[in-house]
Parts: sequence; C-alpha cells; structure tokens
Amino acid sequence: MAGQDGLSGQGGGASGPESPFRGQICPAVVGPTAVGKTSLVTALAAHGPLEVISLDSRQIYRGLRIGTAQPTAEELAVCPHHLIDFVDPDEKYSGARFRTDFARVYQEIRARGGWPLLVGGAGMYLKALREGFMDIPGHSQPRLQEARAQVARWSPEQLRQKLRQVDPASEARIHENDLYRAQRAMEIYLISGRSMTALTAEHRPTPCLGLAFPAHVLHRPVPELDARIARRTEAMLAEGWIEETEAALKKHQPQGPGLGSIGYREIVRHLGGELGREELVPAIVLATRQYAKRQRTWFRHIPESWNHEPEDEGLVGVLRGYWGGES
Repeated sequence: MAGQDGLSGQGGGASGPESPFRGQICPAVVGPTAVGKTSLVTALAAHGPLEVISLDSRQIYRGLRIGTAQPTAEELAVCPHHLIDFVDPDEKYSGARFRTDFARVYQEIRARGGWPLLVGGAGMYLKALREGFMDIPGHSQPRLQEARAQVARWSPEQLRQKLRQVDPASEARIHENDLYRAQRAMEIYLISGRSMTALTAEHRPTPCLGLAFPAHVLHRPVPELDARIARRTEAMLAEGWIEETEAALKKHQPQGPGLGSIGYREIVRHLGGELGREELVPAIVLATRQYAKRQRTWFRHIPESWNHEPEDEGLVGVLRGYWGGES
C-alpha cells in the first residue's frame, strides 16, 4: 500500500543527448500504454539507485491496482515507485497538483542521492513540468466555482457547441470524448473572457524547479502494440479486474475520475447489464487502442525527444549518462 506521498516499494537521434546538467535534469521514458517499459526500468535499476516517478494519470488512484497496471510487488522490489496509489478515485487530480507533487518527490530523491526517472504516458503531465501554466486574467476561487457550476449544467453536446463558438481551435483540438479538457477550456473563457488558445499562445514556459526534461519515446509497430493491449486486457480480467471494480463501486462513484477511466467504465457498464461478457473484452481493447493512438500522436510532436525501440540496448547507457556515473 502506498503512503501519503504516493510512494510504494522500498527504500533527435536514437542514442539521445549527452547530458551536461548533472543534477539539473530529470529524464523521462514515455510512450503509449502497453508499449513495455518495465524491462528497461529493471535493467537501469541494476546500475544505481533508480527511483521511478510515475507519469501516469490513472495509476494515481488508490485501490485501482489491476486496471491501471500499477507496479507489481516484484517491480516494486526492483526500485521505489512514487506518485502511485495515493488519490481517492472520486477526486479530480490536475496537472498543477502533479507538478507540485513531482517537485517535492524529486527533491527528496536527489537529497538521498537517488536517480529520479519519469516513466509513463501522460503527455499533459510532462507538459505541465516543462512549461508550467498560463496566467488566467480574473481568476479567483469564487469565479472558478461559478464557471464550473455553469459548465456542469450543460450537456456534452451543448458544451461542444458553446466551445466551438468562443474557441474553435480548442474545440477542434480536444477529442470529442475528452469532457474534462473541453470543460476546462470553457471555464477559462468564462473566467477571463479570452480563449484558451489565445492565452496559451502568450504563455512563456517555466520549467518545474528549472529542470530540463529530455524525453525518450518508446515505439512499437501498431499491430504489435495492438496485440499487446489485447493480451494485457485478458490477463487483467483473469487477475480479477471485474472483482476489483465491484469492490471499488461499494466505496466510490461510478462516474468519478477513477471508475470513469478506460476499462473501469466498460466494466461498470457490464456490471450494470449494458455490456455482455462477450462484449467486454472488445470494448476495453478498442478504448485502450484509441487511447494509445492519441498518445502516439502526442509524443510524435513533443520537442527535446528521442525515439527508441523498447529493446534498445543502448538506452540504459544513455539514461545512466544523465547522472554522470553517480552511484
């Protein structure tokens, strides 16, 4: 079980850049869900005091171990993992909160001589670390609450229509199923009277703790990744994913951020009689593949990134270089 800080466990080119930073950097290993990052973490941990900081928007949720692919006991024995299993599934978790939590954990790891490594697929969290957040004119807690209450009264169709009128670029960019980001864009307009697109264009990046965040992106051929997603879905269900969801439903809202995420929402529909057992696996696999496609698109366009196959033997050496042979 994770502690209050979300800690579980104990204690360009293909090759990537050489690092002159020596402690002013936090490398990231990123990629779509199911691409296969575990073997890399295991290999790197054999060379020094590695500590993983999860860059995952779902592994944060407490009690949702199977369906979010939280690290297993064996993986936790290899090295500590932070920012997992520490947020209530009914609670919203933002990029701003992630940035704050990351800063605390990163400094704790460096203070004890550890090697901090971001690992995951949440591109928005990486962006939050690299760029920070734009100023929103007129922002205050009362105005935010008022805007959220107004947006909450709209149906998804009404929300998309209103967003299209005031911020067509955001409406076109935000996926039709991404209700949270559509709501956020509309809230920004209601608070400031300006579109999120315009405010973003004026924003100047402010990296968290002044760090550099080079990203090493893992890729697999799409058919291979799709097959891995299907196998992993079957394995998760065999491990007890449905039972895990049933237990969570006794304590948490089915429409909450945790149980409303990929896989859990399909299981909730199954338990409610909307999806038959034979329809469940295809529904989860389809939703996960669509998510992986969005992740691939996101990471294809990020700056300061290098592409690798998961079995790239040289990547361990590249990552070790960031810490300058510390041990």
